Amino acid sequence: MKYHEKITSNRKNIASDDDIPLEKWLVCYRNPVSKKHPGGSVFIRQFYAAGFYEAYDIVLTYAENMNIEVMWFREKRSCEPFLNYDVPELESLCTYCNKKFNDLEPMPCSHGGCNAEFCSRQCMENHLALRHKVREKSAHI
Repeated sequence: MKYHEKITSNRKNIASDDDIPLEKWLVCYRNPVSKKHPGGSVFIRQFYAAGFYEAYDIVLTYAENMNIEVMWFREKRSCEPFLNYDVPELESLCTYCNKKFNDLEPMPCSHGGCNAEFCSRQCMENHLALRHKVREKSAHI
């Protein structure tokens, strides 16, 4: 395979008529066991999803992983009070170190078939060594 073919084969496909465009969504969470606020803290985050069911999946998965409650979620365009506000992005959770990080594109696992996402290259290398038994020298990209 030529170098040009390798590069173009990894690019995302061109959008077709069947593709659903991504919409910006807002979600409001409540952390009932907040250390700073005795009654529980409330916060709003934004994220992108193609439709209601994908947004629902993202919202509930995040709530389960972080052990928080969902108060509501809606498309940002239907939330008049929040249209002109810059709301923080929904954080990701590093598969290896369990820390929250806020990158638009987290580092995916380079091992085929693994859906893990990482906050740093070091966490990815540690995951590869532990989970997939890949030696350090071959883990470098």
